[in-house]
Amino acid sequence: MKIVAITDMDLSLMQDQMPQDLKERCQFQWYRSSKEAREHVADADVIMTAGRIHPDLVTTESAPKLKWMQTLSAGVDKLPLQELTERQIKLTNARGVHTIQMSEFTLSLMLQWVRKSNTLYECQLQKEWYQSISVGELAGKTLGIVGAGAIGEAVARKAKAFDMSVIGFNRTGTPQPGFDATLSGDEGLCKLLAQSDFVVLLLPSTPKTRGLVTKEHLSLMKSSAFLINLARGDVIDEAALTQMLQEGKLAGAALDVFEQEPLPATSPLWSMSNVIVTPHIAGSSAHYTERVSSIFYHNLRAMLDGGDMINVVSLTEGY
Repeated sequence: MKIVAITDMDLSLMQDQMPQDLKERCQFQWYRSSKEAREHVADADVIMTAGRIHPDLVTTESAPKLKWMQTLSAGVDKLPLQELTERQIKLTNARGVHTIQMSEFTLSLMLQWVRKSNTLYECQLQKEWYQSISVGELAGKTLGIVGAGAIGEAVARKAKAFDMSVIGFNRTGTPQPGFDATLSGDEGLCKLLAQSDFVVLLLPSTPKTRGLVTKEHLSLMKSSAFLINLARGDVIDEAALTQMLQEGKLAGAALDVFEQEPLPATSPLWSMSNVIVTPHIAGSSAHYTERVSSIFYHNLRAMLDGGDMINVVSLTEGY
């Protein structure tokens, strides 16, 4: 079985630590760009990507033997889902590899905001001894998690250690571990936004979630609230959010994802004192390749031996 990996992510660990029984039955080729890989996908049974690939590479003409695609990311919104659907190509993702780092990142952003870390660092740069700064606490605050999946549950558990109340939002409203309440539907989303002191977005980008959080939804939030978006830039009305932050109708935000990436230098978000901007790195971790390798090895063995794959993506639902 021939596997063609196309990513600038370092896959040396994945290659070196592949179980011997898989090495003996597979040919693993890794290329850092689509240009390098193009001539090699013709006889590929499996294509691995980091979450984005040109549709031309998965056509019947380019990759006639393709049976399965493994993405190294959890999100699949940048993949050619229509082409994969038409060819009945199985798609699996890396769901589960972000749980630790993204939940830790969420808590770090809330602490950075409430403990005024940015202001304190500015004082340090100015050599200013500013003891009268007023800082807050997480204890007693309400956290609303829009996207009560595996990452959301990990965030909820960590937030509970800080004595926070936690409200979750998912499609069904089914109770989830670590949440005081789990809501669903537009009424549930409105209730969560209105009650929360902190709101974190952890949704995948799908036809059903794009534009989910509208200007009207944002207007329901407390003026003292802080919003964190670690999902995708298109799940929220970015222009409305920017305006509310500029007008003081929302206290602050931490944004790791944007409608356009990289975030244009002309965006006002860069220079706003109540906004923390990070470059889509919430899921980064030194252990990323190790974690995603275990998913890939399992699925590869399942394909070879006729077992059940994990993290199979519904091509119609987009997650």
